[in-house]
Amino acid sequence: MLRVQVLSCTNLLAKDRNGSSDPFVVVSLLGTKHQTPVSKRTVNPTYNPKDATFDFPIYLSLADKLGVLELVVWDKDVLKKDYLGEAWIPLEDWFRDGNAFAFDDLNNKMISKPVISTRNSTPATGNVQVKLGFVSSPNTAALMDFEEIYSELVKRTRRSLVSAPPVRSSPSL
Repeated sequence: MLRVQVLSCTNLLAKDRNGSSDPFVVVSLLGTKHQTPVSKRTVNPTYNPKDATFDFPIYLSLADKLGVLELVVWDKDVLKKDYLGEAWIPLEDWFRDGNAFAFDDLNNKMISKPVISTRNSTPATGNVQVKLGFVSSPNTAALMDFEEIYSELVKRTRRSLVSAPPVRSSPSL
């Protein structure tokens, strides 16, 4: 399983009249979505690990559909939510720069990604910080170590437009 912990966001766009936002993050992988709680009146939310740590089952048979881990940041309002931007982490970047494969490894480092907008009408600012790594599924014996699993996932992943991360929008000419 891939464990993803949303740690914090920094310098998000203020969408509310009081100069802040009420941000939360929706984390998606392979059609499975989880969301953090809403942090009230801040553009620099931090999330409690017990409320912002999510497990995503990973199957080698679905490796060609993995694509990217998507993080969409929203501002919660009374009647609706406002888009603040998004970030993504492609599979091949999950363990770049010597990051540990096991979630609980002491050498596991935080990943910080810029929040960008894919919508013409909405600017975006800030960063989102996450920690990710593999954990063993409960009641199962590991047949491969985490590094072997990751290597096999990358090998089986095929690049396609479906798995490509979104791109920053730009005004039409």
